[in-house]
This record gives sequence, structure tokens and C-alpha cells, in this order.
Amino acid sequence: MCPDRARAPGFALTPLGFADLPRVIDPDAARRLPELAVLSTLAHPDFEVARTAIGAIRDLPEDRARLYLDLILAAVPDAVRRSLEALIMKGYEYQSEFARKYYGQGVSKGVEVGRAEGVEVGRAEGVEVGRAEGLRDAVLELARARLADLSSEETAAVRALCDETTLLALISALARTTAAEEARAVLRAVAAER
Repeated sequence: MCPDRARAPGFALTPLGFADLPRVIDPDAARRLPELAVLSTLAHPDFEVARTAIGAIRDLPEDRARLYLDLILAAVPDAVRRSLEALIMKGYEYQSEFARKYYGQGVSKGVEVGRAEGVEVGRAEGVEVGRAEGLRDAVLELARARLADLSSEETAAVRALCDETTLLALISALARTTAAEEARAVLRAVAAER
């Protein structure tokens, strides 16, 4: 860099902030520019953006895909991270300590319930029960982050949910809320369906 130019009046370099990055949720656009999809997750750490980015990196070379996956998992809140882990490709060896810890806990819980049943079917059911429990915990944690107080009725309505698709949709809906009233409305809708 030329020292005279660095001191020239009116010459200033300003880095772009995350706010300037688009919210990438279109799978085709994400596959065309997977690095932008990963950066979008850093700027907009919600379930929908992160899920799109994970889909975009699946066809990349394994070392890059692992690196990007770790970046994505490190960027999102804990509740979103746990939901994403349920969707991540089988056989993936997690690189971050956080991911290894929580994946291991889920596997341990599933194995524990499976052993209690004493049959292979029990083991599969245990993993499913553990996954649903983890998703319910993620919903409750995200709801608590959005609301100062969570009613016992709202907590009970979430605890009664077992369908993984419903729980993932609820996580996504809560992640998109920006005000407590919106989060409360999402939870009321769940309670009304019960």
C-alpha cells in the first residue's frame, strides 16, 4: 500500500457489516453461491437461513462442507442448533466440541431408552423419543428467549407435542418473531390446536 494514498484526504476503507448481507433462503441461489449462504447464516442466524445453507454445502468437497457446517452451527442460537442437528446428514463427524457434545447426548439418551426396552425396536423408539424431547426443549428455550414469562399452559402445550414436523415448524416460526407479542401468538396457536 502506498503511504501517500493512505493519508490522502477523504480516503477511508470501511468494512461491510453483516447487515449488508442478504437473507438467503432460496435453495437454488444457495447452491449457486454456497459461501454466500454460509455468510447469510452468520448475518441472519435463524433456522430457515441455516437449513438452506446446510442444503447448499452438501455437494461441496467434504473438508469444506465440514468447515462450513461448523461455522453454521457456531453461528445459530442453541435451540436452532439442536433442531439443525436432527436434519444433518448421517455419518457426519462433528468438528466442534459443542456439536459432538450434544450429538453424543442425544445418542446416549436414545441408547439408554432402547436398552430399557431391551429390543431393537425399543432402541429406535428411544432415539425418536429423545429427538422429540430435544425438539420440545429447543422450542421452550427459544420461547423463553423471546418472552420474559412463559405460562404453564404454554409450556404444557409445547410438552404435549410429539410430531417432529410440527416442532420444527414451531421453532422456525418462533425464530422469525421479533417481538414478545408475536412469540406469544405463535404459542397461543399451538395451545389452541391441543
